[in-house]
Parts: sequence; C-alpha cells; structure tokens
Amino acid sequence: VSTQSTGDFDEWFNSNDCLEDGSMVQKLHNVLRPFLLRRLKSDVEKSLLPKKEVKIWVGMSKMQREWYTKVLMKDIDTINGAGNTNKTRLLNILMQLRKCTNHPYLFD
Repeated sequence: VSTQSTGDFDEWFNSNDCLEDGSMVQKLHNVLRPFLLRRLKSDVEKSLLPKKEVKIWVGMSKMQREWYTKVLMKDIDTINGAGNTNKTRLLNILMQLRKCTNHPYLFD
C-alpha cells in the first residue's frame, strides 16, 4: 500500500458523519470487499453433518470434591440464607463452584 493510496483513503473517508451517509458506507464496503473473505461453512462444505452435542456425566475427583466443599463451607451462611443473601453474592459463589469442577489442574 503506497502512501498515495492511503492518503486517498483518508481523503475519501475523513468525515465524522460517514455512518449517517448511506453512500459513504456503501463506498467503504466496495473498497474493502476485495480484502475480506466471508463464507459460511454450509456454503463451502455441503457434506458436513449437523453438529451433535452429547453430554456425559462424570463425577468429581477427590481434589475437586475437597475444593468444592471448601468453597461451600467458606460461604455457608450466605448459601443457607442466614447472612446477606444478595443475588450477586450467590452468583459469585456459583462461579467459584463451576471453576472447581472445570479447572484442568484438579482432574486426577
């Protein structure tokens, strides 16, 4: 890209109202179209089967159970409703429990 072409680009699109002007946006699309490749997987490969999701239940390892219990015991008042039970606090506890179950270093 030469400095002349970048200067031309800056000159063409040096406008604060380029989003309001439909012709400006269309002009920008036409300039950028050769540089962008947008394809859908279904358009490229016709023989792909639809995605299939299978959920398999797996129990927690010993270390995961230990950490899960520690997180629960740390905030037992909030979970039982004895303490300040706001929604954000409960969501934070749930996120910590999810981390315990999904963290790769806690697997056996």
